[in-house]
Amino acid sequence: RPGVRVVVIGDPGTGKSSLVVAVATEQFPENVPKVMPHTRLPADYFPDRVPITIVDTSSSPEQKPKLIAECQAADAVVLTYACDRLSTLDRLSSYWLPELRRIQLKAPVIVVGCKLDLRDDQQNSLEQTMAPIMQAFREIETCIECSALRQIQ
Repeated sequence: RPGVRVVVIGDPGTGKSSLVVAVATEQFPENVPKVMPHTRLPADYFPDRVPITIVDTSSSPEQKPKLIAECQAADAVVLTYACDRLSTLDRLSSYWLPELRRIQLKAPVIVVGCKLDLRDDQQNSLEQTMAPIMQAFREIETCIECSALRQIQ
């Protein structure tokens, strides 16, 4: 197998591009472009030495055909929301996951809550929040929350 293609999708401002940069460089980016160019992780990044290409996407309506094509070519899809904006979490169930079903996505979905450092301590735990969503959308393989700024998950 030549490599794994991971496509990153989600609402605007959820931290998609910062996540891509932080994974690739292990640093928080100061100035992040709206959409990162395709980012290839070195083959020795993981023990099994499979090269990984991360594809950042735009969520603008005019880019939707490109986003759909990228998802259909993906080996895995990372679907982001912002831990500090519950509206982006709600849109996982109301827009993103139904849209992935509509296009008959075959790749597993990994839900990633970004901006964990900005999360309100009063919010429910990740398990409490995600359990009903994961039951309704079996295509979700797993979910995590992370902070590109603090390099934590």
